[in-house]
Amino acid sequence: MNKLLVALGASVLSPVLFAKPVIVTSIKPVSMVVAAIAGDHAKIEQIVSSTASPHDFAMRPSDLRKISQADTVVWVGESLERFLEKPLENAGKEDSSIEWLALKGVKLQEFAENHHDEHDDHADHDDHADHDEHADHDDHDEHHDEHADHDDHDEHHDEHASGHEGHNHDGVDPHVWLSPDNAKVLAEAVAKRLSSLDPKNAKVYQANLADFEKGLALKDAELKASLSTVKDVPYIVFHDGYGYFEQHYGLDHAGEITVSPERKPGAKKIAEIREMINHNKVQCVFSEPQFSPAIVKTLLDGSKVNSVPLDPLGSDITINRGAYLAFLSEISGQFMSCLR
Repeated sequence: MNKLLVALGASVLSPVLFAKPVIVTSIKPVSMVVAAIAGDHAKIEQIVSSTASPHDFAMRPSDLRKISQADTVVWVGESLERFLEKPLENAGKEDSSIEWLALKGVKLQEFAENHHDEHDDHADHDDHADHDEHADHDDHDEHHDEHADHDDHDEHHDEHASGHEGHNHDGVDPHVWLSPDNAKVLAEAVAKRLSSLDPKNAKVYQANLADFEKGLALKDAELKASLSTVKDVPYIVFHDGYGYFEQHYGLDHAGEITVSPERKPGAKKIAEIREMINHNKVQCVFSEPQFSPAIVKTLLDGSKVNSVPLDPLGSDITINRGAYLAFLSEISGQFMSCLR
């Protein structure tokens, strides 16, 4: 009888005693870094699916509940995910969230000066999904359960408490996940935050951080060696969203089809790009899987220029501890496949 009572008592208490920290993430690249540190010790819930656009994303009651129940929300920042700012404030989660753009040590880049005006109303460029294909936000729910494992931090909370220096990134390129150095900064913040939330597994989180940093250093060296062989090959990107990756690995695109993915180029712009392709002897024009390839097909009609998809979100990457390194390999491979 006593054994039965003990067993029943343990079963009642176990959900509390063994509850995992709940980390809500904004987009998939954030989830990748969080998963590298959290492993199986935290529950990650991603708000925006890999095929959706944070630019026009509409929060639903289920998303608001996730935020209110989260131990920490990890997001890129207001200039990418404006839809999150008010819900975080309303849920009292703003100061306890990890805002990647606001973390100390993150190296930020500005968009090219002549692009600032156009970027001001388009807070996000990487995570955009084609508006025609993703007009119905009900589709997002189907993806939320696929991302049940990810992220968190602590150090930049003081920055938030002292006036939110992290917000207001007008003109700043928010695609920070395309820089391995910036990924390391987020990983450190997540390890610190998870260790605070779940001290019994603090050593695990620190060990995972050490593994991540070691793997990142090896992967980075490998990619630098391979990408150095194509650094002088001219190419055109779908939109100007790869600056961090290009700067880190010494690449430099000759132009972009559009400054903001939701703005389709007109006939004049198409003519200008064709002239640019001829003038610069462009070898590749990259499309993006989040958008219809029709524009690229129109642009390259009749030419022999290569074209492959370049995925800034790692849409098909499986979320696990090695996801971010797999993402770097994938995007590097996409560059190499078209430029060499």
